[in-house]
Amino acid sequence: MKRHRKVLALLASSLVLVIWGCNGEQVEKGADATARGLDRAGGAIESATHTAGDKLKASGTGTKLEGAAGGTASVVESGGRKTHEMLDKVGDKMKDAAPAVGKAVDKAGEKLKDLEHKAGEKLKETGEKLKETGEKLKDKTGEAIKEVKDKAGELLNKGDRNPGKV
Repeated sequence: MKRHRKVLALLASSLVLVIWGCNGEQVEKGADATARGLDRAGGAIESATHTAGDKLKASGTGTKLEGAAGGTASVVESGGRKTHEMLDKVGDKMKDAAPAVGKAVDKAGEKLKDLEHKAGEKLKETGEKLKETGEKLKDKTGEAIKEVKDKAGELLNKGDRNPGKV
């Protein structure tokens, strides 16, 4: 179950990778490199546990605990082999999943570009409409101010018996 969550997290992160500017090929290469690293780590773990097992066997030789040391060494070596096998399987699954993740990243990138294009068009249209509305408002406001000015001038002229004085 934990492995499925990790793979899901890896797949879900494809959108994040697109936002950061990674493309599918880069993601695929990264997944392959990680899988190779897991394979090497598995081999190193197996080698280390084999060495530890040999040392345990050697340390128990000629003592009362020789049988227990040999059994413990076998368990340690077996654990190392199983860990190596598990890491190999995870690496293989990552190698298999890498192209799918790369494609998912590319698709997400395409959708973001399409969305950006559509949003850009909508914003441009909205900007043009706002500009037209602003010009209409400016014209109407200018006309309204001119009318108010004219009416104020008429009222001042009617109320003043000496039209030369203001």
